[in-house]
Amino acid sequence: MADRAIKKIVKNYLKELSTTGIPISYGILFGSYSGSQKTDRWSDIDLLVVSPIYDKLYTRNEINLLWRIAARIDSRIEPIAVGTQQFEIDDKSTILEVARREGEKIYPQDK
Repeated sequence: MADRAIKKIVKNYLKELSTTGIPISYGILFGSYSGSQKTDRWSDIDLLVVSPIYDKLYTRNEINLLWRIAARIDSRIEPIAVGTQQFEIDDKSTILEVARREGEKIYPQDK
């Protein structure tokens, strides 16, 4: 299970994305900060940003927006855009498989 402080950072990031008009389904925290590995000062926060808008064709500008907002919230966040349907059905992506197995869902609003 992820550290409370990291969850708060991720939740704040997802809320900020929502305020820019990106409909966020949830985030998936995976990698070292998901509790599956040890972290150090060089560890990044691996995060799938799951949204229905990423099931459609999207632009580099939309990805750049994810990174710009991440830099404002916490520069350790490394966002990866993933469609809501893509997360559910894609069986070819290794990153998605790892995130499904080891990751933790985080919602922008409390559920």
